[in-house]
Amino acid sequence: MEYQTPKAYKEDECEQCGTCLVLCPVMHLSEDEARREMANLREGRPSPVLTRCTSCLDCDFYCPHECNPGELIINRWAEMNAERGLPERARFFLPHSDPNFRTFVIDRMSAADRALIESWQDMTPADEVCYPGCNVIATPRLTRTRALSGLDIRGSLEQCCGEMYFRMGLFDQLRGVARRTTEYFRTLEAKKVTILCTAGYYIFTEVLPHFGAEYDFEMESYLQVLKRRLDSGELEFTSPQRMRVAVQESCYGKQFGEQYMEIPREILRRAGAEVVEMGCRGDCMLCCGIGAGFSAPSAYNPLRLLPYTIRVMREAKTSGADAIVTYCSGCLQMFSTGKALYRTGLPTYHILEIISAALGEPVDTSWHSTFGWQMLAGTMRHQGPALLSTRRFRPGDIT
Repeated sequence: MEYQTPKAYKEDECEQCGTCLVLCPVMHLSEDEARREMANLREGRPSPVLTRCTSCLDCDFYCPHECNPGELIINRWAEMNAERGLPERARFFLPHSDPNFRTFVIDRMSAADRALIESWQDMTPADEVCYPGCNVIATPRLTRTRALSGLDIRGSLEQCCGEMYFRMGLFDQLRGVARRTTEYFRTLEAKKVTILCTAGYYIFTEVLPHFGAEYDFEMESYLQVLKRRLDSGELEFTSPQRMRVAVQESCYGKQFGEQYMEIPREILRRAGAEVVEMGCRGDCMLCCGIGAGFSAPSAYNPLRLLPYTIRVMREAKTSGADAIVTYCSGCLQMFSTGKALYRTGLPTYHILEIISAALGEPVDTSWHSTFGWQMLAGTMRHQGPALLSTRRFRPGDIT
């Protein structure tokens, strides 16, 4: 197999010990089962791992020989998708489909929110810009805070980073995204880009250059900007948020190391919160639930996504926290949708909302519930009929 991911699975160094699958917080396989399934994955045979994996890539960190077993799984999905195409139900969740789950919600936003999103499409050249990412575009209210003042937000759904394509193994689409975003930032003449999404930060720095992107600007995560502003005194918390919070890890936080994952925790503590940890965190984290849709067999089957999200919300409850805090807007969206069904789940906040409240700004989170119900409505309307369909399709080229 020719491995197309930035990190290749090291087939010759892998001892097929199965440690990666034994320690996986999703699989929970015995040693014998894990060794058997590793053999199946290597030989291209059917395996339940290909259905259940959420491509969080925890397994890359468990492997004692650093063989990158997660990349083996993603490349197997690439083979399956290339051979058979995607089931019709996946269309609504692909970032460049029209309509898709994000456009469904955006079309139902207030005129003020839609105007804010439209303002971000400004193509006037600028030395420094702030890239929102698709998930923040779907939750624009998060940016209405003094914490982000001075950041020139630019972006649109058309300039998606392609993170979902990466985790599905849709590599041709990633190459299209690499070309499109290269031209986009070249037109903006940006010399520095702040990214409001940890997933996007990883994709832009580590993935898209592998697929042909040519970026000649500096990049940093918004978390680094926020910490720097707090350290300098530019931001000062005046309204402590006295609550116990559990941090939902971004699937990509671990890719930047423990120091990076500590940033949101430090910010929350400085905001007055007590941080408690879920059983799965850091490089042993559970995806918020969207990852349950990335596998080729799942292809965004809502009957897999929502139960997985509720599982993670239950895990958070056992931590003794009063609330879940995410530093990924996508996680906030999944938990808002999950809470529409799991009514006793903990409230969830984005870290920008906690920061805003600690700065003394009024924060209205009632839109979370509306967002969750709209996500469910869009899924039922556009995916419901497709669940019974046997049709398959191949995603179009991105030019």
